[in-house]
This record gives sequence, C-alpha cells and structure tokens, in this order.
Amino acid sequence: MYRLLSGRLWIFLLWGILVAASLYVRPLLPIDETRYAAVAWEMWFRNDFLVPYLNGDTYSHKPPLLFWLMQLNWWLVGVNDWSLRLISPFFSLATLFLSGAVARALWPDRKRVGQLTPLLLLGLSFWMIYSTLTMFDMMLAFFALLGIYSLLKLAESHLSLKHWTLLGIAIGGGVLSKGPVILQHILPAALLAPWWLVRKTAYFRWKHWYFGLIASILIGAAIALCWAIPAGIAGGEEYRKAIFLGQTSGRLVDSFAHKLPWWWYLDILPFLLLPWLLWKPFWVGLRRLTYQDSGIRFCLAWALPVFIAFSLVSGKRIHYLLPLIPALALILARAVDEVTEPEFWKRAHIIIMAVFGLLGVILMLLPWINDVYHWQAELSPISPMWGSLLVICATVLGVIRAREVQDSVLYVCVASVIALATVSGGIFEVTADRYDTKIAARTIAALMDENRAVAFYGSKYHGQYQFAGRLKQPITVIPSFADLYDWAGHHQTGYIIVTYSDAEVLPLSLISYHYPFRGQNIGLLSCRVLLENPGLIAVLKP
Repeated sequence: MYRLLSGRLWIFLLWGILVAASLYVRPLLPIDETRYAAVAWEMWFRNDFLVPYLNGDTYSHKPPLLFWLMQLNWWLVGVNDWSLRLISPFFSLATLFLSGAVARALWPDRKRVGQLTPLLLLGLSFWMIYSTLTMFDMMLAFFALLGIYSLLKLAESHLSLKHWTLLGIAIGGGVLSKGPVILQHILPAALLAPWWLVRKTAYFRWKHWYFGLIASILIGAAIALCWAIPAGIAGGEEYRKAIFLGQTSGRLVDSFAHKLPWWWYLDILPFLLLPWLLWKPFWVGLRRLTYQDSGIRFCLAWALPVFIAFSLVSGKRIHYLLPLIPALALILARAVDEVTEPEFWKRAHIIIMAVFGLLGVILMLLPWINDVYHWQAELSPISPMWGSLLVICATVLGVIRAREVQDSVLYVCVASVIALATVSGGIFEVTADRYDTKIAARTIAALMDENRAVAFYGSKYHGQYQFAGRLKQPITVIPSFADLYDWAGHHQTGYIIVTYSDAEVLPLSLISYHYPFRGQNIGLLSCRVLLENPGLIAVLKP
C-alpha cells in the first residue's frame, strides 16, 4: 500500500484529511483560539501592526508573528476564520518534512529512518491534535527544529556562514513566535556538541563553533528587536516593560497559573507516545539501540536537558513539550530501523488496530452507556455512525498484512487520523454549540450598533466575542458585584454578559439571550432587569 504513492504524497494526503476534518467538525475554541483571533482582529481594524491589543488594552503575553500571519491571510482572502486556522497546520506540515531532513542528516546511511520519521511524527495523537489548534506552539516547534537542523548542517559543512545565518533566522523566528524560550530548545544541543559531534572536519575548531553560536543568537536578537524596539516605543512604558521582561524569567519561573509538581511531565510522557507505545517494533528496536550511535546522543542532548528544565520550572502545560516531540519521533524511527526481519511486519500493527476498534465500539455504544450511567446528557445524541466508521477502518487495516515496515507505519497513521476525525466528529456533533461564540458575538455586535453599552461580569474577559462579532469597541470588564450594580445604574439601557450554572434559577423571562457554554450558561442580562432583581447575586458567577 505504501508504494502506491510517494512518502511525501502520503504525508500530504493524511495531513489534508486531518485538517479538513478539523475545519468541518469544530469552531474556533474558547478561550485560546478565540483570544488570538481577537488580538489579530483588533490589530487589523486599528491598522496597527506593531502593538497587539485585546479588548482595547495592549496585549503583551505573546509576540506578534501569529497575529501577522493571520492578517496576511485576511489581506489575501478577506477576513474569515478558516484561513487563520490553516496557519498552525501548515507549520505542522513543514515540520513533518523538516523532520525527515533532520533524520537524513543524523543517519545518512539509513534511508528508512528518513522515510519513517515524518510518518511516525504524524501518527502521534498528541501531534495530530495540536496540528489543528491555532496556537503558538506548533510555530515554535518548527523554528526549534529548524535550529536543530542548522546545527547538524553546521557540523558537516565547515561551519558555513549560510547555516549560521539560518540558525539566527530560526532563533529570531522562534522569539517572534513565543519569546526567548526558543533558546531553551536550541542551546542545550549546541552547548553539548562536544558530546555528540564525533565526526569533525579538518577545519573544525571549537572556538569557531561557540563564536558562531553567539553570532547566531545576536542575529536572532536583531530580528526580534526590529519589532520589539518600535513596538515598545509605540506601546508605552508598561507595554515596553512587559515585552522585554515579562517574556523571560518572570513568566517561566513565576507562572502560578499553571503550577504543577516537577514529576507531572513524567506522568504524561507515555500518553505523548500513543499509539506507537502499543507497537511491538518500537520496544524490540529500542532494546537494540546504543549510546555509541551519534544520532541517538544528539537526540538525547537535544531533548533531555529541555525536558528536565521544563520539569523544574513551576508553570507546566502539556503543549509546552510540543517542540520536543520530533526528537521522540527520531528516536522511534531509529529504533524501528533496527528491526530488519521481513516476517516481523505482517501483523505488527494488529494490537493498535484492536485498540482503535475497541475505541470505535465504545463510541458506538456511548449514547447507551451514557443513558445507563448518567454522565452527561449531551452525549446521548451522538450518532453511532462515527464509531462504526472507526470500527470498519480498524477492521480493514487489521486484516491487511504489511509487506514491510512502511506499510505497517502507514496503516497505523491512517487509523490514527480516522480515529481523531471520528471521535472529534462525534463529540462536536452534539457539543459544538457549547464552544461556538458566533451567535452570541453577533448579538452583542447588534446591541453595540444600537449604541447600547455592553459589559462582562467576571474577573477576566478573554476576548472570545471580539473577532466572532467583529467588534470595534471594547467590552467593559466588571470584576465585583458592587461594581456591577454601580455600572448598571449608570447604563440602564445597557446589557451585561453573565455566567450562571442553573438555567431554571434564572428563567428566560429575565434573560435577553442565552447559550450553553461548557458546563454552564452564558446570558445577556438587561441592566434594568438586574436593578429590579437584586436577589440575582446568589445566581450570577463573577
């Protein structure tokens, strides 16, 4: 089956199916995707491409590259939500192909490793999920891998100027993607070069290596400063301090919002390797690897220090590890290449297909199981069709024998893509309205067009209605109940966006518009109704 198309075409085809399914089954997800779209939108209608804004205030949490690319898409095809959702997938696709180039640079005599690495990376469930999410981490993963590739090419090219420049571009692109954290992904491998670089040319000198590294960092810094300096001047003192200081040690060490124990990443590491963790060739080949392999040493020098550093800092989120996943795919591909017995591959994928088949059966029976155990009412309408598709796919691919390792890997990749598409399709078929902010945002926009003031009652508003409603003025944020009544008294024709749990306690007669959001409800409450019903304090959530 693998020989029907070239490896690149298979990757592009599976990637296309994955992206098309994501665009079809789900909207932009609050709060991250809608927030980033809101920042790009506000820069767009302000015609300000230096300083990001969110709900009228400068937004210093992230650099501007993603927002620039969103606006570039809008300049090309008009303002919409589908084009901005293609940015992360395209960076994922570029990273897939680049991972093959890194594999060939590490193991030039092992062609299978270069062929397998992109497919193995694509088949990872963790990678597939984040390939379709509009976030900064896939961009960072690309620039980190580009920097890693530059280091490998420098090691074999007499430390050429073009590759030092390429490394500088990778650092600069990474800084503009997600800040100085790009250095944490590249510097360990560069500094540990004496451990992994065993084949040096006659002209190689370590002092040239480290001086060149410093020069590349300066190139990257210069690229970032071309934006940061004028943006800092234009954004004011508070914004200037935030972008020059807030993106470094402060956000890394004192990230209390996502504080987790040091061993948390170790706990979730097995899940990052699914479904390949269930693939027997991985374990067989892993036992045959040795530290004498310079490619393995390089991958360890690249990934292990970063993993340890991320484990020691307070703030942890699963997608922070995304730039390290290509290193895992490289080790996985190298391990699999150790398995050379042809008969080994015929049924190597059968266990994974059985697991996917079981997942399909669970998805088929989920409405019945939910009715019995009363988990969540919204799960009951899920169509059995989604689970049936996965069962059929897993059965067909499980019956087909693999002639070689490429076939086995391809079968698992196909099943992984179908699994993600069917599970997402089934879940979002019945829950998409709980995440889609379009109708609410357009209702808010209509109120603003009538010159009615609109406020958000809560400690923090994430801009989830700004882009969907194409709002051109900020929503007032009211953090406390006392301020809520004061604001309502001064804006009696206005409306307040409120959150509440029990729809029965707050009847529709009091709410101008409402919709379910995750496990609660969002409503538009008239200021006059609020003033006439002071007992609502027991119902509304700040």
